[in-house]
Amino acid sequence: MFRVIKTIFLTLLFIVGITFSMENTETLVLQYYFGIQTPPIPLFLLVLFAILLGVFLSGVGFIIDVRSLKKALREKEREIASLEEEINPLRERNRSMVEGETRES
Repeated sequence: MFRVIKTIFLTLLFIVGITFSMENTETLVLQYYFGIQTPPIPLFLLVLFAILLGVFLSGVGFIIDVRSLKKALREKEREIASLEEEINPLRERNRSMVEGETRES
């Protein structure tokens, strides 16, 4: 069911994108400081470029976030391993004491 809803949504989004680009073909010239101008750009291309740039930047942010989380996970796994090594002798001593008490009973 979710796959059908997703397909319908993407189809509608595609149709809206096509109609937007068909209706907004006016050209724009972007002006910056010091008299710098861009060549004439259709409005729909400017909007499309802005959306694609946003998707790209959010993807880069996601990759950076995943790397930092993986690094934190590795550090925590090392800490867990070191704590387990520290506690193992105490566990062995506790087991031997429990086994000694059961033999005496």
